[in-house]
Amino acid sequence: MKITFLLPHLSVSGGARIGLNYAHLLSKRGHQVKVIVVSGNPWRRILCNTLNVGISWIEDFSAGILRLKNLDKNSIPDADVIVACGWETAGIMNGYPDGKGLKFQFVMHDERLYHGPKEKVEITYRYPNKKIVISSWIKEMLEGDFNIHSNLLITPVDHNLFHPVKTEKKDKKIKVLLLHHTYKWKGVDEGVKAVLKIKEKRPEIKLVLFGVHERQIDIPCDTYLYNISQNRLAFMYSSSDIFLCPSWFEGLGMPAMEAMACGCAVVTYDTGGSRDYAIDNKTAFVAGNRDEEDLYHKLLLAVDNGELRRRIAEEGHRFITNDIDTWEESVEKLENLFRAHL
Repeated sequence: MKITFLLPHLSVSGGARIGLNYAHLLSKRGHQVKVIVVSGNPWRRILCNTLNVGISWIEDFSAGILRLKNLDKNSIPDADVIVACGWETAGIMNGYPDGKGLKFQFVMHDERLYHGPKEKVEITYRYPNKKIVISSWIKEMLEGDFNIHSNLLITPVDHNLFHPVKTEKKDKKIKVLLLHHTYKWKGVDEGVKAVLKIKEKRPEIKLVLFGVHERQIDIPCDTYLYNISQNRLAFMYSSSDIFLCPSWFEGLGMPAMEAMACGCAVVTYDTGGSRDYAIDNKTAFVAGNRDEEDLYHKLLLAVDNGELRRRIAEEGHRFITNDIDTWEESVEKLENLFRAHL
């Protein structure tokens, strides 16, 4: 098949990462896959297209990348299937003629919440393209709010990258790991507040933040890891005791899943997307959505009860490893979904 992916950017995070992984693996399975993204710099656009510049964080990235000034229909190659990742690219794709491919839309969050104007996002959800979602929460949202059927493909964890790594702790401090982000809805303030409150009673705990958006941060923490390399992420997760996710909502929540795959206990809000893997008192410590007091108590329980923390970490690791599809299984399902509608 000839398959086109329309991406908002080529970042290592978020929905772009999911789209790029699928593009890469479909290409490895023998399909002609083209990733298309807007590039505003004309010299960079020409140079990258001429040299076939790929993605550095995916080894031997096999899909082609075409950087364009815009996503005008006349610049888009004909294909059997075209996939929009994100509401904005779905809006543009809706105007393409049939020859550009059978239209699919990846919905990776309730994008009305943070990603765009509610009315404009809802218009794209109502377009007559095939919907693919990454969590049961999004599937239920589309069915409940729009009476739209969607196909569920829970994003897998790359177990070649995320797995338990043997580490030797230099001290007995319990390390709480928290993703730093500039988006308010990621709940960094609530997460730091909960940890600092516990530190008043349990000074032996250690707060570690990591992120890619700011080289330096003005947040009280014991360690800040900036732009840590992909091959060090498993060590970072494995050397932590608790991964704290205070996001208000997540389409799925890959960092929490990655932490679980590395044997780290997860404390999280009910973020919606987390329901596919975070089961309270079984695979994770789950607090009510945006309930700061509950998050504090769940984190305190994880800190104080080492036996329970280790049991939940082990069950979380087992669940992510055995009960969530691998990338190979998921890309085969996507391939079969395309074929079924052609």
